[in-house]
Formats: sequence, C-alpha cells, structure tokens
Amino acid sequence: MRVYREILPNSFLLILTGSGESSVAVLLLTEALEQACHSGKTSIWVDCSQVQQLSTLELAVLEHYSTELLVRGITLVVCHPPDSLSTALPKAHLLLAPSLLDAELQCRSAAMQPPWPLAA
Repeated sequence: MRVYREILPNSFLLILTGSGESSVAVLLLTEALEQACHSGKTSIWVDCSQVQQLSTLELAVLEHYSTELLVRGITLVVCHPPDSLSTALPKAHLLLAPSLLDAELQCRSAAMQPPWPLAA
C-alpha cells in the first residue's frame, strides 16, 4: 500500500493506493494519520477509491484515530469506502462518504453541531 498526502484548504487528504503486506500497510497508514493529526486541519479525509479492501487491522486503526480525533474536534471521513468495509466491521463508528464532495459536506455539517448535547 502507498499513502499519498495532500494538504487542502480545509482538510488533510490521504489517498490510499494498492495493497501490500499488512504490517507495512498499517505502519504507513498510522504514520500518515499521525502527520495529518498534527497538520492543524479540522478534518482528515481518507480516500479509498484505489483500494479493493482494507484489512481488519487497517479498519481498527481508522476507527481508533476517528475516536481519538473526535475528542480533539477533528473529523475523520473515509471517502469511497470499499465494499468490504460494511461487511468486515459493521459496527465501526466511522464517518463514510461516497465522494470527496460528500466528505466536505459532512465536515461542514459536523462543524455546525456542538460536540455535546445542549441542555434544554
């Protein structure tokens, strides 16, 4: 697997391509997510359009970062999720978007909502 990084005006985009040895892929994904976490952007998009499937470990890494980032006010969105995502980890708490435009819309919507319920 290769991970390409692109800094966009409102987000940090990670583009996953190909496949490879699972431990190497997890390491590359983790390093890229760490860099994205420290970019100062309020949203991170992971584009999976060039990936046929993600391993269970790769999905666990994405879910871990999604949870950690949410606490820090950063939104992680998986764009163009592979079909295996819905079957491999059906209870994952990942934001999914069918396209990068949908990811932008989700992030705008999330930014307008408070991170906790408002008292009545």
